[in-house]
Amino acid sequence: MKLDIQYVQGVAYDTKKQRIALEFLHKAQEIGSIPLAEGVETRVDFEWLKHNGYQLFQGYLFGRPSPNI
Repeated sequence: MKLDIQYVQGVAYDTKKQRIALEFLHKAQEIGSIPLAEGVETRVDFEWLKHNGYQLFQGYLFGRPSPNI
């Protein structure tokens, strides 16, 4: 399951996004899924998500898309 970018970007400072991210995390865990946070662009959002239990991440913080060769 993938947490949409709109709930990831700014999550460290937005209590509404934090609530949604935590609810999503718990629902994913209930059904045995490992949630992925997409659109991680800042270290502070990454640290918040990681601290709260997210294990998989994707976004520009880790690398930009590259062409398939």
